[in-house]
Amino acid sequence: MTTEAPSTLEDVLLSYLDNVNEEIQASMALWPPDFTHIQVHEVIGGMLARQATLAKEIAAAPSTWNGHTAPILLRAMADVHINLAWLMLDPPARCLKYISFGLGQAKLELEHRRAQLEGRDPTDQEAAMMDGLEQWIDSQRATFLQDVDLGKWSGLSVRDMAREADCIDFYNYVYTPFSGCAHSMWQHVAAYNLEMCGNPLHRHHRVPMSPDLEPDVSYMLLAAKYWDKSLSVFSSTFGLDRGAPSARKRLLAAISSAADTAEAEGIEDPASENRDG
Repeated sequence: MTTEAPSTLEDVLLSYLDNVNEEIQASMALWPPDFTHIQVHEVIGGMLARQATLAKEIAAAPSTWNGHTAPILLRAMADVHINLAWLMLDPPARCLKYISFGLGQAKLELEHRRAQLEGRDPTDQEAAMMDGLEQWIDSQRATFLQDVDLGKWSGLSVRDMAREADCIDFYNYVYTPFSGCAHSMWQHVAAYNLEMCGNPLHRHHRVPMSPDLEPDVSYMLLAAKYWDKSLSVFSSTFGLDRGAPSARKRLLAAISSAADTAEAEGIEDPASENRDG
């Protein structure tokens, strides 16, 4: 992992990206595949890599560190964590269920696209896309044998999955609040895209607004926290030793150091108002 102390916010972020990459690589090196249940390595490993990717994407894009965008990505991280925690309660069976549902969704998309043609011949681009999708499905299971499940992939609500996986608090305080932004629900739209009219004769109705928000690094710290949380559950489940200080701990130490340097030099540091959610 990166050991040189970063001095600017850009250095801090670049160092964090490197450390996350090394964490996922080190974790996979400690967890060789069991070829009798290869689906476990593919699904769990893929989900863990997905979580690392989301954490890095947020860290690398300060323009997303606001209440308009960050909650959408953090909600996706909450989804990954709950799914991952539930999958690891019975990896062989649940990973097969996860794959089967995904293949069914891909088959459903393929059939929708075929139906959309309505008797006309597909364009070369459409034909290539549908052929590619069908080949991808066939590489794992014959398309004509693949069932399509229109329900929930796990057969449970996300809340029930979280309760079963002992992360109901994460569901209540992360997944649910950020769902308002992800689905553009009233509690988010009213707070971020409406403001009270100043004319009392208008019954104090709300008028639309699209404000530009300053980046808030606390959102990035939440992404780092959720990545660390998922990696910890994975390591604990499979009995792996994480060894060196986590990427998140290094990030917090680097931000603190950068803030101290900025204060000593009498400049305003963008990380000085951070909070770790």
